[in-house]
Amino acid sequence: MNQTDQEKKGNPIGRFLWTNKRRRAKNIYFLLMVMVLVVAAGLAYVSAKLTQITYDDGKEPSQNVTYEDVIYDEDEYEIMQSIDSAGSLNDYLSKWANNGGTPMKSKNVINVLLIGLDSADGLEKGGRSDTLILVSLNKKTKKINMTSFFRDTWTYINVRGKDMYGKINSSYFYGGADTLIDTLEKDFKVDIDYYVAVDFSSFTDIINALGGLTIDVEEYEANYIRRTSVHKDFPVGEKVKLNGWEALVYARIRKSDSDSDVSRTRRQRKVIMALMDSAKGASLSQLNAAVDMLFKYVKTDITKMEILSYGAQALTNGWMNYEVQQTTIADDDVFRTGYVGSSSVVFIDFELAAQRVQTAIYGESNIVLSDDRVIPFNLGKY
Repeated sequence: MNQTDQEKKGNPIGRFLWTNKRRRAKNIYFLLMVMVLVVAAGLAYVSAKLTQITYDDGKEPSQNVTYEDVIYDEDEYEIMQSIDSAGSLNDYLSKWANNGGTPMKSKNVINVLLIGLDSADGLEKGGRSDTLILVSLNKKTKKINMTSFFRDTWTYINVRGKDMYGKINSSYFYGGADTLIDTLEKDFKVDIDYYVAVDFSSFTDIINALGGLTIDVEEYEANYIRRTSVHKDFPVGEKVKLNGWEALVYARIRKSDSDSDVSRTRRQRKVIMALMDSAKGASLSQLNAAVDMLFKYVKTDITKMEILSYGAQALTNGWMNYEVQQTTIADDDVFRTGYVGSSSVVFIDFELAAQRVQTAIYGESNIVLSDDRVIPFNLGKY
């Protein structure tokens, strides 16, 4: 039975953000494999393989300035005040996006936006950014923070000087990586240094190329999978070996826990760490197969020399051993679900969400929340 047949028989999971199970469960781990494999393979090996990657500057003017060129020390951040009036939701979104505040930036932090695309091969223009994860490597705190954004977030988008409003994943569709980066920077007030876009259609094959994953599976997790999927003999216990398809099923289960997405995030982090361990312990032939499979689906504005430089720093400074943490904007006080016309969307309190994202990445925020600020959820139905 092939993967498609298994998927059709499986029980749908994660209706809210991850309504397309196969696509959205896969892309998270594909995106992170880019960094994992670059470091694990070794500089000389990676140098030969990097020719397979598609380089694209994303048509973002700010990409001509690297993060070393403009450094904002903590005391140079301009304080951002709250929005104190708005006649409508779109008015609020426009004012917040264009409030003139300085997105936070640090010489100790590298922010890379990982984009999972839903086009035919993941690289064609016209696709939508199905998954968005900001990976922030902090060399001072020796931590890697992963911030996931809702693809259905209703937001202000500026496309080549034209104002529009829509789901955040449509910003890539209309304007490419530069417009998507611009939108996220304006919404969450953090500076994004680079992007990596990847097709995630071969996730299970890459896991298998690395020899599978070793991970702890709880009894209740295995029982849930057995009840809701074709995997009636799903393994359970400590240091269980999972193949690519089993790892995918494990990572996407959601309703086995009362806290739903919180536990799903925990499992996703376990899978990511297991991927890193598999890459570090894989043989040269396994790495070769995995890299060949992955790199041809990658598009980025990171140059070959920059990748090699960061790879050298990663090996020298032990970036692979940094603690991985995840920031979520899924708290009840940060978002609401609703509709714009007949389209289901996510409404975000961007001021509060941006303050939390900044704090998670930099340890502080330049956003001051006033008591009389506008709460976007109170602006009526749309």
